[in-house]
Amino acid sequence: MNDYKLTYQDALDICNAHGNFNFYMKSYIVKGYKVDVFNYFLCGYNMFANPISDRPEVNAFDMRGATFVFNEDGTLYKKFLMLPKFFNINEVETTQYHVIKDKKIKSITVKEDGSLISFMQLPNGEVFIKTLGGLDNDQVKTSMKIYNSDINLQIMVRNILSADYTPLFEYVSFDNKIVLNYSESQLRLIGIRDNISHDYVPYCGLDSTFKGFIKKNNIVGVDSIDGKSLDDIVEVCNSNTEIEGFVIEFEDGQLVKCKTKWYFSVHKLHTESINREDYVIESYLKDTLDDILARFDRTKDSNVFTFVNEVKSAVDNYMKELLMNSNNLYSIYVNDYDRNLRDFAKKEHKNEYFKFAKCIIDDGGKYIKCKIAIKDHILKKTFRLQNARDLVEKYKDK
Repeated sequence: MNDYKLTYQDALDICNAHGNFNFYMKSYIVKGYKVDVFNYFLCGYNMFANPISDRPEVNAFDMRGATFVFNEDGTLYKKFLMLPKFFNINEVETTQYHVIKDKKIKSITVKEDGSLISFMQLPNGEVFIKTLGGLDNDQVKTSMKIYNSDINLQIMVRNILSADYTPLFEYVSFDNKIVLNYSESQLRLIGIRDNISHDYVPYCGLDSTFKGFIKKNNIVGVDSIDGKSLDDIVEVCNSNTEIEGFVIEFEDGQLVKCKTKWYFSVHKLHTESINREDYVIESYLKDTLDDILARFDRTKDSNVFTFVNEVKSAVDNYMKELLMNSNNLYSIYVNDYDRNLRDFAKKEHKNEYFKFAKCIIDDGGKYIKCKIAIKDHILKKTFRLQNARDLVEKYKDK
């Protein structure tokens, strides 16, 4: 596997190389400390594998939730990593069945159906929690309550952090339901991420002393299975119910996902709808399209991938047009109206890009809220099939 290690400057360069659109950074102030969090938005495999065209040694697989915490004087305190971006079997070239079928399996972990939670630390020693989506959502608040009420969990988390690892949990709950039902709210330990070497150690790979402490103190770890081949796992995913799937770790460090047919069915991810523009657009914008495509063969079903790529290209082109025009209107707000929101709104409120430019203003010049608003706009615009087809026809070749 690639031994590249993401740096803060590289993360900034990746964002800049994509106009802060596909990759972006959001800054927080947590207890007086600056915390910069990186993430991505609608990225294909090639963007992760080679995000900066003239720097082939750089990849963006760790941009998914990478967090940099700074000291009061502005120097970097620590980098914290979440799970790297990884893919389904048959989703991308590196996870095609014929590529991975002979690899030696190191571990197989049950994939929980919740929210990824990571624990991180400020320079003053205080622990904070984040999800891929941020530092201040409902999952974070509930997870912090669980953490604060469990002294043994606190001891374990602090010990992991002191060794320069990021503890990674799945938050599952009856009120955080995606597909599976959970009877109570829990933090289930997935594994730990080495912030120095970038190695990932799943729960089942932790040493016996550590797992003994976890079991003794009633801390829940995710389930794993032993002695199964890749074919065994595929067969289980074709027949089992009441489970999302599995994460397979190979000896070379590569991670792949394998999800059950049952999960796809309940989650309403249907392969028979893949020829509909409205369905592809919705799946693309809701980040479920890759799961669906993993169930097709890139050679036998090449027409499917050609169609999907055409639809995705049209959506990307339309999004970039909206973002460019929204940014232009935001520049008018800055330069022509001297950031006077009242005058700007009075004169420009009928502009079709006003609501998006207003999101940029509300976000302090950032584009995160704007991109969310654009995504919601496209979902509404393409809700009906004919509208979706019209959009694809108009923007596919731009």
